[in-house]
Amino acid sequence: MKKVLILLSLSILLIFSSWVGAQDIVLMHDKGGAPDWQTPFTEMAKIAQNEIGITFVPTPFPATDVFMSAARTALPTNKAPELFTWWSDFRMKPLIDAGLLEDVTTLWDNHKDEYDPAFRKAFESNGRVFGIPTNLAYWVVYYSIPIFDKLGLKEPQTWDEFIAICDKLKANDIIPLGNTVQGRWPTFIYFEDLMIRTNPDFYEALMIGKAKYSDEPSKKVFTLWKEMIDKGYFSDPSTDIFGDFPRLLAQGKAGMILIGNWYEGQLMAAGLNVGKDVGAFILPSIDPNVGNVIIYEAAPMLLGKNAPKKDDALKIAEWWMKPETQYQWCKLLGFVPSNKKSSTDFLSVPMQNIVKQISEKQYRLVNRFWEATPTDICEEAVDKFAEFILDPAKMDQILADLDKIADTYWSAQ
Repeated sequence: MKKVLILLSLSILLIFSSWVGAQDIVLMHDKGGAPDWQTPFTEMAKIAQNEIGITFVPTPFPATDVFMSAARTALPTNKAPELFTWWSDFRMKPLIDAGLLEDVTTLWDNHKDEYDPAFRKAFESNGRVFGIPTNLAYWVVYYSIPIFDKLGLKEPQTWDEFIAICDKLKANDIIPLGNTVQGRWPTFIYFEDLMIRTNPDFYEALMIGKAKYSDEPSKKVFTLWKEMIDKGYFSDPSTDIFGDFPRLLAQGKAGMILIGNWYEGQLMAAGLNVGKDVGAFILPSIDPNVGNVIIYEAAPMLLGKNAPKKDDALKIAEWWMKPETQYQWCKLLGFVPSNKKSSTDFLSVPMQNIVKQISEKQYRLVNRFWEATPTDICEEAVDKFAEFILDPAKMDQILADLDKIADTYWSAQ
């Protein structure tokens, strides 16, 4: 299978090389299957031409695996893309370690007052920065406004109030929370959110091998998670949270879902109006001493170090980080601007309020599990989380298995 993928990637690269002109700046991305992305990239290419006299060619790949293989094949060569989308933190580390990325630390230094240091950290290695922001998302709870109104519920300010909402929904035969094992990756959602709301320092230590899954803070979280599963707070694990759950919200059969704010696209596709039919709040901390904390995810655009027009790519990167450019880009896709000086007037009212809340109450931003821990650990851990969701009675064995996965990785470093 791996050999087939490599051959396919090489074939695509040959087509790619002939398709893109020798003088063109390339922006490779894996969103070929998501047409909502190609149009904004194309629009931004036009804006770049008008504003700085340099443009780029958005070059989509049809599938993530093919895109990643093609990018890794091209990056060591003079066919390296000037710009390409990727994932942050540990998922970009192999490219950094191989010396395949252009250092953009100076750009971040030039804009240090415009970005939260947490975002810079997501693209950083040994004090140097290797990516510019394309996507920022906060992880919030979306809820059905009609259901909340009907049952006399309000957005919770404390963890006890949140649990009372779950109990009220369950008592009225409404699914309190969306959850799934479909697609594998969503299984980490409640692990990370419960963890940062009890002990965010421990969570960040665990992500980098400075703590164990079987340590007491982790056991405490898994115990709470088990209680929530046993009480029936979650949807059936086979539920598709992308296809099924927005419909369940629209039909009044489900009450809430904890997810990245990019989920608003799925809600709107189900005919829901965010602000009228659906509201949003930040999950309260379980331990009040933790303070205000929220999960975020940040995706970067990277610059190929061996790319033929790297200097022009750096000019585009400098332009891309400006608040005005971030505003134009995020407005096209409905993203939260990562530049603090960019306007948020295009966001839904609930998300405008959340962005304001995060700023005014100085929320601590914590990177999500998918990027915050090494990929080799993550890819096995999500299957263990799924195993726990399906059979929480196996908690102790699963914690031991997670320790083994992490220990195997860290002992080799």
